[in-house]
Amino acid sequence: MTGWRVIVGFLIGAVIASVITAGMFLYTGAKVLQATTARELLAEIVAIDSLQEGWLLQGEASQTAKLSDHPGLPVTQSGSGLWLMPVEIRVILDEAQWNSPPDASYGFIQGRRVWIIRDQILPDAPLSYSGVKQEHFPELISSDGRQELCAWIERVQIAYNGGTLTDRGLAPLRPYLVPLAQEDRVSALRILLSQDARNFLAGIRARWGKASFAD
Repeated sequence: MTGWRVIVGFLIGAVIASVITAGMFLYTGAKVLQATTARELLAEIVAIDSLQEGWLLQGEASQTAKLSDHPGLPVTQSGSGLWLMPVEIRVILDEAQWNSPPDASYGFIQGRRVWIIRDQILPDAPLSYSGVKQEHFPELISSDGRQELCAWIERVQIAYNGGTLTDRGLAPLRPYLVPLAQEDRVSALRILLSQDARNFLAGIRARWGKASFAD
Protein backbone atom coordinates (compact mmCIF):
# COMPACT_ATOMS: atom_id res chain seq x y z
CA MET A 1 0.00 0.00 0.00
CA THR A 2 2.83 2.37 0.82
CA GLY A 3 4.22 1.94 -2.67
CA TRP A 4 0.88 2.83 -4.23
CA ARG A 5 0.62 5.90 -2.06
CA VAL A 6 4.03 7.03 -3.21
CA ILE A 7 3.07 6.50 -6.84
CA VAL A 8 -0.26 8.32 -6.44
CA GLY A 9 1.46 11.18 -4.61
CA PHE A 10 4.05 11.40 -7.35
CA LEU A 11 1.36 11.50 -10.04
CA ILE A 12 -0.64 14.15 -8.20
CA GLY A 13 2.50 16.25 -7.76
CA ALA A 14 3.33 15.88 -11.45
CA VAL A 15 -0.18 16.97 -12.45
CA ILE A 16 -0.05 20.00 -10.15
CA ALA A 17 3.38 20.95 -11.49
CA SER A 18 2.11 20.63 -15.07
CA VAL A 19 -0.93 22.81 -14.31
CA ILE A 20 1.27 25.48 -12.71
CA THR A 21 3.70 25.38 -15.64
CA ALA A 22 0.86 25.62 -18.16
CA GLY A 23 -0.64 28.52 -16.22
CA MET A 24 2.68 30.34 -16.24
CA PHE A 25 3.01 29.81 -20.00
CA LEU A 26 -0.54 31.08 -20.57
CA TYR A 27 0.04 34.13 -18.38
CA THR A 28 3.35 34.94 -20.07
CA GLY A 29 1.85 34.39 -23.50
CA ALA A 30 -1.07 36.70 -22.72
CA LYS A 31 1.28 39.44 -21.52
CA VAL A 32 3.43 39.13 -24.63
CA LEU A 33 0.32 39.29 -26.85
CA GLN A 34 -0.95 42.38 -25.04
CA ALA A 35 2.39 44.17 -25.38
CA THR A 36 2.69 43.20 -29.05
CA THR A 37 -0.85 44.39 -29.79
CA ALA A 38 -0.22 47.79 -28.20
CA ARG A 39 3.03 48.26 -30.14
CA GLU A 40 1.45 47.24 -33.44
CA LEU A 41 -1.55 49.55 -33.04
CA LEU A 42 0.72 52.46 -32.16
CA ALA A 43 2.94 51.78 -35.18
CA GLU A 44 -0.14 51.53 -37.41
CA ILE A 45 -1.58 54.92 -36.45
CA VAL A 46 1.80 56.63 -36.79
CA ALA A 47 2.01 55.24 -40.34
CA ILE A 48 -1.59 56.23 -41.13
CA ASP A 49 -1.03 59.76 -39.83
CA SER A 50 1.85 60.17 -42.28
CA LEU A 51 -0.27 59.29 -45.33
CA GLN A 52 -0.77 62.27 -47.64
CA GLU A 53 -4.52 61.86 -47.95
CA GLY A 54 -5.69 65.34 -46.88
CA TRP A 55 -5.85 68.84 -48.35
CA LEU A 56 -6.01 72.32 -46.80
CA LEU A 57 -7.62 75.32 -48.46
CA GLN A 58 -4.92 77.92 -49.03
CA GLY A 59 -4.62 81.34 -50.65
CA GLU A 60 -6.14 84.75 -50.05
CA ALA A 61 -9.14 84.67 -47.70
CA SER A 62 -8.82 80.88 -47.30
CA GLN A 63 -9.72 81.09 -43.60
CA THR A 64 -12.99 82.90 -44.34
CA ALA A 65 -13.96 81.03 -47.51
CA LYS A 66 -16.47 78.19 -47.68
CA LEU A 67 -14.90 75.17 -49.35
CA SER A 68 -18.16 73.90 -50.83
CA ASP A 69 -18.53 77.22 -52.70
CA HIS A 70 -15.25 76.59 -54.56
CA PRO A 71 -15.34 73.23 -56.39
CA GLY A 72 -12.54 72.07 -58.63
CA LEU A 73 -9.69 74.05 -57.08
CA PRO A 74 -6.12 73.33 -58.23
CA VAL A 75 -3.59 71.56 -56.03
CA THR A 76 -0.77 73.91 -56.99
CA GLN A 77 -0.48 77.57 -56.10
CA SER A 78 -1.06 80.13 -58.82
CA GLY A 79 -0.93 83.74 -57.70
CA SER A 80 -3.03 84.69 -54.67
CA GLY A 81 -6.10 82.65 -55.60
CA LEU A 82 -7.51 79.76 -53.62
CA TRP A 83 -5.85 76.37 -54.00
CA LEU A 84 -5.62 73.03 -52.18
CA MET A 85 -2.40 72.05 -50.46
CA PRO A 86 -1.81 68.29 -50.06
CA VAL A 87 -1.04 67.39 -46.42
CA GLU A 88 -0.62 64.37 -44.18
CA ILE A 89 -3.60 63.03 -42.27
CA ARG A 90 -2.10 64.25 -38.99
CA VAL A 91 -2.55 67.85 -40.23
CA ILE A 92 -6.30 67.55 -40.84
CA LEU A 93 -6.77 66.04 -37.37
CA ASP A 94 -6.08 69.43 -35.79
CA GLU A 95 -8.23 70.73 -32.95
CA ALA A 96 -10.73 72.91 -34.87
CA GLN A 97 -14.18 71.43 -35.35
CA TRP A 98 -15.07 69.49 -38.45
CA ASN A 99 -18.25 70.69 -40.18
CA SER A 100 -19.34 68.94 -43.37
CA PRO A 101 -22.08 70.28 -45.68
CA PRO A 102 -25.14 68.08 -46.37
CA ASP A 103 -23.42 66.88 -49.54
CA ALA A 104 -19.85 66.35 -48.36
CA SER A 105 -18.49 65.05 -51.66
CA TYR A 106 -15.92 67.33 -53.31
CA GLY A 107 -15.48 65.13 -56.36
CA PHE A 108 -12.06 63.81 -57.35
CA ILE A 109 -8.49 65.01 -56.96
CA GLN A 110 -5.85 63.19 -59.00
CA GLY A 111 -8.12 60.17 -59.35
CA ARG A 112 -9.01 59.98 -55.65
CA ARG A 113 -12.51 60.65 -54.35
CA VAL A 114 -12.41 63.36 -51.69
CA TRP A 115 -14.76 64.61 -48.99
CA ILE A 116 -15.23 67.91 -47.19
CA ILE A 117 -14.67 67.46 -43.46
CA ARG A 118 -14.31 71.15 -42.57
CA ASP A 119 -16.33 73.34 -44.90
CA GLN A 120 -15.43 76.60 -43.21
CA ILE A 121 -13.80 78.08 -40.14
CA LEU A 122 -16.41 79.09 -37.57
CA PRO A 123 -14.70 81.76 -35.43
CA ASP A 124 -17.00 81.40 -32.42
CA ALA A 125 -17.16 77.60 -32.42
CA PRO A 126 -15.42 75.81 -29.53
CA LEU A 127 -12.46 73.62 -30.37
CA SER A 128 -13.16 69.95 -30.93
CA TYR A 129 -10.45 68.98 -28.43
CA SER A 130 -7.56 70.61 -26.59
CA GLY A 131 -4.42 70.31 -28.66
CA VAL A 132 -1.51 72.37 -29.93
CA LYS A 133 -2.73 75.84 -30.92
CA GLN A 134 -2.30 76.49 -34.62
CA GLU A 135 -3.90 78.12 -37.64
CA HIS A 136 -6.93 76.34 -39.03
CA PHE A 137 -8.23 76.03 -42.58
CA PRO A 138 -11.11 74.33 -44.41
CA GLU A 139 -10.03 70.82 -45.34
CA LEU A 140 -10.64 67.63 -47.28
CA ILE A 141 -9.90 63.95 -46.81
CA SER A 142 -9.74 61.18 -49.39
CA SER A 143 -11.84 58.02 -49.28
CA ASP A 144 -8.64 56.07 -48.61
CA GLY A 145 -7.85 58.34 -45.67
CA ARG A 146 -11.30 57.84 -44.15
CA GLN A 147 -11.12 54.09 -44.60
CA GLU A 148 -7.66 53.82 -43.05
CA LEU A 149 -8.70 55.81 -39.98
CA CYS A 150 -11.94 53.87 -39.50
CA ALA A 151 -10.27 50.49 -40.01
CA TRP A 152 -7.70 51.39 -37.35
CA ILE A 153 -10.45 52.44 -34.92
CA GLU A 154 -12.15 49.09 -35.53
CA ARG A 155 -8.91 47.20 -34.85
CA VAL A 156 -8.41 49.11 -31.60
CA GLN A 157 -11.93 48.50 -30.33
CA ILE A 158 -11.79 44.81 -31.24
CA ALA A 159 -8.49 44.42 -29.40
CA TYR A 160 -9.72 46.37 -26.36
CA ASN A 161 -13.10 44.67 -26.14
CA GLY A 162 -11.43 41.29 -26.68
CA GLY A 163 -8.89 41.82 -23.92
CA THR A 164 -5.73 41.83 -26.04
CA LEU A 165 -5.38 45.60 -25.51
CA THR A 166 -5.29 46.61 -21.85
CA ASP A 167 -5.82 50.01 -20.24
CA ARG A 168 -2.05 50.30 -19.99
CA GLY A 169 -1.70 49.58 -23.72
CA LEU A 170 -4.50 52.02 -24.51
CA ALA A 171 -2.76 54.94 -22.79
CA PRO A 172 -0.08 55.56 -25.50
CA LEU A 173 -2.88 55.72 -28.09
CA ARG A 174 -4.57 58.61 -26.29
CA PRO A 175 -3.13 61.44 -28.48
CA TYR A 176 -4.49 59.63 -31.54
CA LEU A 177 -7.82 58.41 -30.15
CA VAL A 178 -9.04 61.62 -28.50
CA PRO A 179 -9.09 63.66 -31.76
CA LEU A 180 -10.96 60.85 -33.51
CA ALA A 181 -13.40 60.24 -30.65
CA GLN A 182 -14.97 63.72 -30.60
CA GLU A 183 -18.57 63.92 -31.74
CA ASP A 184 -17.86 66.06 -34.83
CA ARG A 185 -15.33 63.47 -36.02
CA VAL A 186 -17.62 60.52 -35.30
CA SER A 187 -20.40 62.28 -37.21
CA ALA A 188 -18.15 62.70 -40.27
CA LEU A 189 -16.89 59.10 -40.15
CA ARG A 190 -20.09 57.47 -38.88
CA ILE A 191 -21.02 55.70 -42.10
CA LEU A 192 -17.80 53.66 -41.94
CA LEU A 193 -17.92 52.86 -38.22
CA SER A 194 -19.68 49.93 -36.59
CA GLN A 195 -21.90 50.43 -33.56
CA ASP A 196 -19.21 48.78 -31.43
CA ALA A 197 -16.69 51.33 -32.70
CA ARG A 198 -19.02 54.24 -31.96
CA ASN A 199 -19.65 52.90 -28.46
CA PHE A 200 -15.91 52.51 -27.95
CA LEU A 201 -15.27 56.12 -29.01
CA ALA A 202 -18.00 57.28 -26.65
CA GLY A 203 -16.09 55.47 -23.91
CA ILE A 204 -12.90 57.30 -24.93
CA ARG A 205 -14.74 60.64 -24.58
CA ALA A 206 -15.99 59.57 -21.14
CA ARG A 207 -12.49 58.50 -20.12
CA TRP A 208 -10.39 61.40 -21.41
CA GLY A 209 -12.85 64.06 -22.56
CA LYS A 210 -11.22 66.61 -24.87
CA ALA A 211 -7.71 66.30 -23.42
CA SER A 212 -5.44 64.58 -25.92
CA PHE A 213 -2.51 64.55 -23.48
CA ALA A 214 -2.32 63.74 -19.77
CA ASP A 215 -1.74 66.63 -17.36
